[in-house]
Amino acid sequence: MYRLLLLLILVFTNNLFAQNNDIIILKGSVHSVSSDEPVSFATVHIQKTTIGTITAEDGKFELPFESRYLNDTLIISSVGYKQVKLLISQIKLKQFLHIEIEDSLFLLNEVVAMCYDNIEALRWKSKKNDKSQYLLTFSTRELQNAANYISILKETFSGNAKIKTNFIRWKKVKIYGIPDKVNFTISWFPCPYCPSQANIAVTIEVLDKKNNNLIENAAYRKPLITYYQNLLDKTFAQGVDNSQLEEHSQVMFLKKAAEPYSGQCYGYYETGQKGLRGIYKNGVKDGFWEYWYSNGQKKIEGTYSNGKKEGKWLFWFSNGQLRISANYIDDDMDGKNIWYWENGQKKKEATFRKGVYLEKTEWDEKGKVTDITNYLH
Repeated sequence: MYRLLLLLILVFTNNLFAQNNDIIILKGSVHSVSSDEPVSFATVHIQKTTIGTITAEDGKFELPFESRYLNDTLIISSVGYKQVKLLISQIKLKQFLHIEIEDSLFLLNEVVAMCYDNIEALRWKSKKNDKSQYLLTFSTRELQNAANYISILKETFSGNAKIKTNFIRWKKVKIYGIPDKVNFTISWFPCPYCPSQANIAVTIEVLDKKNNNLIENAAYRKPLITYYQNLLDKTFAQGVDNSQLEEHSQVMFLKKAAEPYSGQCYGYYETGQKGLRGIYKNGVKDGFWEYWYSNGQKKIEGTYSNGKKEGKWLFWFSNGQLRISANYIDDDMDGKNIWYWENGQKKKEATFRKGVYLEKTEWDEKGKVTDITNYLH
Protein backbone atom coordinates (compact mmCIF):
# COMPACT_ATOMS: atom_id res chain seq x y z
CA MET A 1 0.00 0.00 0.00
CA TYR A 2 2.94 2.36 0.62
CA ARG A 3 3.73 2.10 -3.09
CA LEU A 4 0.27 3.45 -3.84
CA LEU A 5 1.05 6.60 -1.89
CA LEU A 6 4.29 6.96 -3.79
CA LEU A 7 2.37 6.82 -7.06
CA LEU A 8 -0.19 9.33 -5.86
CA ILE A 9 2.21 11.84 -4.34
CA LEU A 10 5.42 11.21 -6.32
CA VAL A 11 7.76 11.59 -3.39
CA PHE A 12 10.83 10.09 -5.01
CA THR A 13 12.04 8.77 -8.33
CA ASN A 14 15.18 6.66 -8.49
CA ASN A 15 17.78 7.61 -11.07
CA LEU A 16 18.52 5.27 -13.97
CA PHE A 17 22.06 4.05 -13.48
CA ALA A 18 24.64 3.90 -16.24
CA GLN A 19 25.73 0.38 -17.17
CA ASN A 20 29.42 1.08 -16.59
CA ASN A 21 28.98 2.04 -12.90
CA ASP A 22 29.07 -0.42 -10.00
CA ILE A 23 25.67 -0.73 -8.35
CA ILE A 24 25.39 -1.29 -4.60
CA ILE A 25 22.14 -2.42 -3.00
CA LEU A 26 21.74 -1.36 0.63
CA LYS A 27 19.20 -3.45 2.57
CA GLY A 28 17.90 -2.61 6.01
CA SER A 29 14.96 -1.76 8.27
CA VAL A 30 13.80 1.20 10.32
CA HIS A 31 12.33 0.80 13.82
CA SER A 32 11.10 3.12 16.57
CA VAL A 33 13.44 3.42 19.56
CA SER A 34 10.56 3.73 22.05
CA SER A 35 8.31 0.92 20.85
CA ASP A 36 10.66 -1.24 18.76
CA GLU A 37 7.89 -1.32 16.16
CA PRO A 38 8.75 -1.00 12.45
CA VAL A 39 8.36 2.50 11.02
CA SER A 40 6.34 2.33 7.82
CA PHE A 41 6.70 4.88 5.02
CA ALA A 42 9.93 6.39 6.36
CA THR A 43 12.09 7.86 3.61
CA VAL A 44 15.64 6.65 3.08
CA HIS A 45 17.63 8.75 0.63
CA ILE A 46 21.08 10.05 -0.22
CA GLN A 47 21.46 13.70 0.74
CA LYS A 48 21.18 16.28 -2.07
CA THR A 49 20.18 13.65 -4.65
CA THR A 50 16.96 12.17 -5.98
CA ILE A 51 18.13 8.66 -5.04
CA GLY A 52 15.78 7.37 -2.42
CA THR A 53 13.17 4.86 -1.37
CA ILE A 54 10.53 4.40 1.30
CA THR A 55 10.13 1.68 3.91
CA ALA A 56 7.46 -0.99 3.56
CA GLU A 57 4.83 -1.72 6.21
CA ASP A 58 7.31 -4.01 7.99
CA GLY A 59 9.89 -1.20 8.08
CA LYS A 60 12.21 -2.84 5.53
CA PHE A 61 13.79 -1.16 2.51
CA GLU A 62 16.20 -1.72 -0.37
CA LEU A 63 18.18 1.18 -1.82
CA PRO A 64 20.27 0.71 -4.99
CA PHE A 65 22.89 3.36 -5.71
CA GLU A 66 26.12 3.86 -7.64
CA SER A 67 29.50 3.40 -5.98
CA ARG A 68 30.35 7.05 -6.63
CA TYR A 69 28.01 7.96 -3.74
CA LEU A 70 30.03 6.03 -1.14
CA ASN A 71 31.32 9.26 0.42
CA ASP A 72 27.87 10.83 0.68
CA THR A 73 25.36 10.93 3.54
CA LEU A 74 22.31 8.70 3.99
CA ILE A 75 19.27 10.41 5.54
CA ILE A 76 16.41 8.56 7.23
CA SER A 77 13.33 10.63 8.07
CA SER A 78 9.67 10.32 8.94
CA VAL A 79 7.21 12.85 10.28
CA GLY A 80 6.94 12.39 14.03
CA TYR A 81 10.54 11.14 14.35
CA LYS A 82 13.97 12.71 14.61
CA GLN A 83 15.96 12.67 11.41
CA VAL A 84 18.97 10.30 11.28
CA LYS A 85 22.09 10.93 9.19
CA LEU A 86 24.68 8.25 8.47
CA LEU A 87 27.92 8.45 6.48
CA ILE A 88 27.65 5.80 3.79
CA SER A 89 31.40 5.16 4.03
CA GLN A 90 30.92 3.99 7.64
CA ILE A 91 28.05 1.58 6.86
CA LYS A 92 28.82 -2.12 6.45
CA LEU A 93 27.09 -2.39 3.12
CA LYS A 94 27.19 -6.18 2.91
CA GLN A 95 25.28 -6.51 6.18
CA PHE A 96 21.59 -5.85 6.85
CA LEU A 97 21.34 -2.34 8.30
CA HIS A 98 19.21 -1.89 11.44
CA ILE A 99 18.21 1.74 12.00
CA GLU A 100 16.43 3.10 15.07
CA ILE A 101 14.81 6.53 15.10
CA GLU A 102 13.44 8.52 18.04
CA ASP A 103 9.99 10.03 18.38
CA SER A 104 10.02 13.80 17.96
CA LEU A 105 6.34 14.79 17.89
CA PHE A 106 3.81 14.07 20.61
CA LEU A 107 0.39 15.23 21.78
CA LEU A 108 -0.01 17.42 24.83
CA ASN A 109 -3.77 16.73 24.94
CA GLU A 110 -4.82 13.81 27.11
CA VAL A 111 -5.80 11.51 24.24
CA VAL A 112 -6.53 7.83 24.91
CA ALA A 113 -7.42 7.12 21.29
CA MET A 114 -7.79 9.50 18.39
CA CYS A 115 -11.14 9.65 16.61
CA TYR A 116 -11.07 8.14 13.13
CA ASP A 117 -11.76 10.51 10.22
CA ASN A 118 -12.93 13.36 12.44
CA ILE A 119 -10.85 16.54 12.46
CA GLU A 120 -10.02 18.18 15.79
CA ALA A 121 -7.65 20.96 16.85
CA LEU A 122 -5.07 19.23 19.07
CA ARG A 123 -1.92 20.63 20.62
CA TRP A 124 1.33 19.02 19.51
CA LYS A 125 4.89 19.54 20.72
CA SER A 126 8.19 18.66 19.10
CA LYS A 127 11.04 17.34 21.26
CA LYS A 128 13.43 19.69 19.48
CA ASN A 129 11.28 22.75 20.18
CA ASP A 130 9.96 23.98 23.53
CA LYS A 131 7.01 25.67 21.86
CA SER A 132 3.80 23.72 21.24
CA GLN A 133 1.14 24.50 18.66
CA TYR A 134 -2.36 23.60 17.60
CA LEU A 135 -2.65 21.44 14.49
CA LEU A 136 -5.79 20.19 12.78
CA THR A 137 -5.57 16.46 13.40
CA PHE A 138 -7.34 13.25 12.50
CA SER A 139 -6.48 9.57 12.34
CA THR A 140 -7.59 7.15 9.67
CA ARG A 141 -7.52 3.37 9.51
CA GLU A 142 -5.67 2.94 6.23
CA LEU A 143 -2.97 4.72 4.25
CA GLN A 144 -5.36 4.58 1.28
CA ASN A 145 -7.65 7.03 3.07
CA ALA A 146 -4.82 9.51 3.66
CA ALA A 147 -3.75 9.17 0.02
CA ASN A 148 -7.32 9.83 -1.14
CA TYR A 149 -7.54 12.93 1.08
CA ILE A 150 -4.29 14.27 -0.37
CA SER A 151 -5.67 13.68 -3.86
CA ILE A 152 -8.75 15.75 -2.99
CA LEU A 153 -6.52 18.55 -1.68
CA LYS A 154 -4.44 18.45 -4.85
CA GLU A 155 -7.61 18.74 -6.93
CA THR A 156 -8.91 21.61 -4.76
CA PHE A 157 -5.62 23.55 -4.66
CA SER A 158 -4.14 22.74 -8.04
CA GLY A 159 -1.01 24.93 -7.94
CA ASN A 160 1.70 26.18 -5.59
CA ALA A 161 2.27 22.78 -3.97
CA LYS A 162 5.69 21.80 -2.63
CA ILE A 163 6.06 18.04 -2.21
CA LYS A 164 8.46 16.63 0.37
CA THR A 165 9.03 13.22 1.94
CA ASN A 166 6.07 13.00 4.33
CA PHE A 167 4.36 16.33 3.80
CA ILE A 168 2.98 18.66 1.16
CA ARG A 169 2.87 22.45 1.49
CA TRP A 170 0.57 24.83 -0.38
CA LYS A 171 1.21 28.59 -0.50
CA LYS A 172 -1.17 31.50 -1.01
CA VAL A 173 -4.42 29.57 -1.21
CA LYS A 174 -7.90 30.87 -0.50
CA ILE A 175 -10.02 29.14 2.15
CA TYR A 176 -13.68 29.92 2.69
CA GLY A 177 -14.24 31.87 5.92
CA ILE A 178 -10.66 33.14 6.14
CA PRO A 179 -10.23 36.73 4.85
CA ASP A 180 -6.66 36.46 3.51
CA LYS A 181 -4.79 33.78 1.59
CA VAL A 182 -2.98 31.20 3.71
CA ASN A 183 -0.12 28.73 3.56
CA PHE A 184 -0.84 25.24 4.86
CA THR A 185 1.07 22.01 5.30
CA ILE A 186 -0.38 18.49 5.54
CA SER A 187 1.74 15.74 7.11
CA TRP A 188 1.08 12.03 7.62
CA PHE A 189 2.79 9.36 9.71
CA PRO A 190 2.04 6.08 11.56
CA CYS A 191 -0.41 6.94 14.34
CA PRO A 192 1.10 6.43 17.83
CA TYR A 193 -2.31 6.91 19.48
CA CYS A 194 -4.23 4.30 17.46
CA PRO A 195 -4.80 0.56 18.09
CA SER A 196 -3.20 -0.63 14.84
CA GLN A 197 0.21 0.01 13.30
CA ALA A 198 -1.58 0.35 9.96
CA ASN A 199 -3.47 3.43 11.20
CA ILE A 200 -2.26 6.82 9.99
CA ALA A 201 -2.24 10.20 11.76
CA VAL A 202 -2.68 13.30 9.62
CA THR A 203 -1.91 16.85 10.78
CA ILE A 204 -2.58 20.18 9.06
CA GLU A 205 -0.81 23.43 9.90
CA VAL A 206 -2.38 26.68 8.62
CA LEU A 207 -0.35 29.91 8.61
CA ASP A 208 -1.07 33.47 7.51
CA LYS A 209 1.36 35.51 5.41
CA LYS A 210 3.27 36.48 8.58
CA ASN A 211 3.60 32.79 9.57
CA ASN A 212 1.14 33.12 12.44
CA ASN A 213 -0.67 29.85 13.24
CA LEU A 214 -4.33 30.57 12.45
CA ILE A 215 -5.51 27.53 14.40
CA GLU A 216 -4.29 29.24 17.58
CA ASN A 217 -6.87 31.96 16.87
CA ALA A 218 -10.24 30.85 18.29
CA ALA A 219 -12.08 32.94 15.69
CA TYR A 220 -10.56 30.94 12.83
CA ARG A 221 -10.32 27.52 14.47
CA LYS A 222 -13.91 26.40 13.90
CA PRO A 223 -14.15 27.63 10.26
CA LEU A 224 -10.86 25.84 9.48
CA ILE A 225 -12.05 22.59 11.10
CA THR A 226 -15.33 22.80 9.15
CA TYR A 227 -13.56 23.53 5.86
CA TYR A 228 -11.06 20.67 6.05
CA GLN A 229 -13.68 18.28 7.48
CA ASN A 230 -15.90 18.95 4.47
CA LEU A 231 -13.02 17.98 2.19
CA LEU A 232 -12.42 14.87 4.31
CA ASP A 233 -16.10 13.92 3.99
CA LYS A 234 -15.75 14.35 0.23
CA THR A 235 -12.81 11.95 0.37
CA PHE A 236 -15.13 9.29 1.74
CA ALA A 237 -17.83 9.85 -0.87
CA GLN A 238 -16.94 6.35 -2.10
CA GLY A 239 -16.73 4.91 1.39
CA VAL A 240 -17.16 6.11 4.97
CA ASP A 241 -16.40 4.63 8.34
CA ASN A 242 -19.64 3.34 9.89
CA SER A 243 -18.93 5.49 12.98
CA GLN A 244 -19.41 8.59 10.80
CA LEU A 245 -23.07 7.68 10.20
CA GLU A 246 -26.12 8.16 12.39
CA GLU A 247 -29.66 6.84 12.04
CA HIS A 248 -32.83 8.93 11.85
CA SER A 249 -36.15 7.11 11.35
CA GLN A 250 -34.30 4.02 10.04
CA VAL A 251 -32.40 6.10 7.46
CA MET A 252 -28.62 6.66 7.69
CA PHE A 253 -27.01 10.11 7.43
CA LEU A 254 -23.47 11.37 7.67
CA LYS A 255 -23.28 13.19 11.01
CA LYS A 256 -24.66 16.73 10.68
CA ALA A 257 -25.64 16.10 7.04
CA ALA A 258 -29.09 17.03 5.73
CA GLU A 259 -29.33 14.42 2.98
CA PRO A 260 -29.41 10.59 3.42
CA TYR A 261 -26.05 8.95 2.78
CA SER A 262 -25.34 7.10 -0.48
CA GLY A 263 -22.09 5.21 -1.01
CA GLN A 264 -19.77 2.58 0.42
CA CYS A 265 -19.64 1.95 4.16
CA TYR A 266 -16.96 0.24 6.25
CA GLY A 267 -17.00 -0.75 9.91
CA TYR A 268 -14.18 -1.87 12.20
CA TYR A 269 -13.68 -3.32 15.66
CA GLU A 270 -11.52 -1.42 18.20
CA THR A 271 -8.65 -3.76 17.37
CA GLY A 272 -8.69 -2.53 13.77
CA GLN A 273 -10.22 -5.77 12.46
CA LYS A 274 -12.82 -5.09 9.78
CA GLY A 275 -16.40 -5.70 10.91
CA LEU A 276 -18.62 -4.82 7.95
CA ARG A 277 -18.60 -3.59 4.38
CA GLY A 278 -21.55 -2.62 2.21
CA ILE A 279 -23.45 0.03 0.28
CA TYR A 280 -26.10 2.55 1.25
CA LYS A 281 -28.46 4.09 -1.28
CA ASN A 282 -30.51 7.05 -0.09
CA GLY A 283 -29.77 6.07 3.50
CA VAL A 284 -30.80 2.39 3.34
CA LYS A 285 -28.75 -0.77 2.69
CA ASP A 286 -28.63 -1.73 -0.94
CA GLY A 287 -26.43 -4.22 -2.79
CA PHE A 288 -23.92 -6.72 -1.41
CA TRP A 289 -23.03 -6.59 2.32
CA GLU A 290 -20.45 -8.54 4.34
CA TYR A 291 -19.95 -8.87 8.10
CA TRP A 292 -17.06 -10.36 10.12
CA TYR A 293 -16.51 -11.58 13.68
CA SER A 294 -13.82 -9.83 15.74
CA ASN A 295 -11.52 -12.83 15.13
CA GLY A 296 -11.58 -12.16 11.37
CA GLN A 297 -13.91 -15.00 10.41
CA LYS A 298 -16.70 -14.16 7.97
CA LYS A 299 -20.03 -13.85 9.81
CA ILE A 300 -22.70 -12.97 7.22
CA GLU A 301 -22.92 -12.12 3.53
CA GLY A 302 -25.85 -11.32 1.31
CA THR A 303 -27.64 -8.73 -0.81
CA TYR A 304 -30.09 -6.01 0.17
CA SER A 305 -32.60 -4.37 -2.14
CA ASN A 306 -33.89 -1.07 -0.79
CA GLY A 307 -33.12 -2.14 2.78
CA LYS A 308 -34.58 -5.66 2.53
CA LYS A 309 -32.77 -8.99 2.24
CA GLU A 310 -32.97 -10.45 -1.25
CA GLY A 311 -31.64 -13.68 -2.74
CA LYS A 312 -28.98 -15.98 -1.23
CA TRP A 313 -27.68 -15.25 2.29
CA LEU A 314 -25.02 -17.18 4.19
CA PHE A 315 -24.36 -17.12 7.96
CA TRP A 316 -21.35 -18.66 9.74
CA PHE A 317 -20.31 -19.56 13.28
CA SER A 318 -17.22 -17.78 14.65
CA ASN A 319 -15.15 -20.93 13.97
CA GLY A 320 -15.86 -20.66 10.22
CA GLN A 321 -18.47 -23.43 10.10
CA LEU A 322 -21.55 -22.61 8.00
CA ARG A 323 -24.56 -21.88 10.25
CA ILE A 324 -27.40 -20.99 7.86
CA SER A 325 -27.90 -21.09 4.10
CA ALA A 326 -31.00 -19.03 3.37
CA ASN A 327 -32.98 -17.54 0.52
CA TYR A 328 -34.98 -14.33 0.80
CA ILE A 329 -37.62 -12.47 -1.17
CA ASP A 330 -38.56 -9.00 0.04
CA ASP A 331 -36.91 -9.65 3.46
CA ASP A 332 -38.86 -12.93 3.99
CA MET A 333 -37.40 -16.44 3.80
CA ASP A 334 -38.48 -18.24 0.67
CA GLY A 335 -37.80 -21.69 -0.75
CA LYS A 336 -35.46 -24.19 0.90
CA ASN A 337 -33.40 -22.94 3.87
CA ILE A 338 -30.89 -24.99 5.86
CA TRP A 339 -29.52 -24.62 9.42
CA TYR A 340 -26.41 -26.42 10.74
CA TRP A 341 -25.03 -27.37 14.13
CA GLU A 342 -21.59 -25.99 15.01
CA ASN A 343 -20.10 -29.45 14.43
CA GLY A 344 -21.25 -29.31 10.77
CA GLN A 345 -24.23 -31.64 11.14
CA LYS A 346 -27.49 -30.49 9.54
CA LYS A 347 -29.81 -29.03 12.19
CA LYS A 348 -32.93 -28.05 10.26
CA GLU A 349 -34.17 -27.91 6.70
CA ALA A 350 -37.28 -25.87 6.07
CA THR A 351 -39.29 -24.73 3.08
CA PHE A 352 -40.95 -21.31 3.09
CA ARG A 353 -43.21 -19.35 0.78
CA LYS A 354 -42.75 -15.61 1.37
CA GLY A 355 -41.96 -16.11 5.06
CA VAL A 356 -44.60 -18.77 5.73
CA TYR A 357 -43.51 -22.27 6.87
CA LEU A 358 -44.55 -25.03 4.47
CA GLU A 359 -42.55 -27.95 5.91
CA LYS A 360 -39.49 -28.71 8.01
CA THR A 361 -37.22 -31.53 9.15
CA GLU A 362 -34.98 -31.27 12.23
CA TRP A 363 -31.95 -33.33 13.40
CA ASP A 364 -29.97 -33.53 16.63
CA GLU A 365 -26.21 -32.90 16.76
CA LYS A 366 -25.50 -36.57 15.97
CA GLY A 367 -27.61 -36.54 12.79
CA LYS A 368 -30.72 -38.27 14.15
CA VAL A 369 -34.08 -36.98 12.88
CA THR A 370 -36.05 -35.42 15.76
CA ASP A 371 -39.01 -33.82 13.98
CA ILE A 372 -40.75 -33.82 10.60
CA THR A 373 -43.59 -31.36 10.18
CA ASN A 374 -45.71 -30.50 7.15
CA TYR A 375 -47.72 -27.31 7.66
CA LEU A 376 -49.80 -27.83 4.53
CA HIS A 377 -52.01 -30.40 6.24
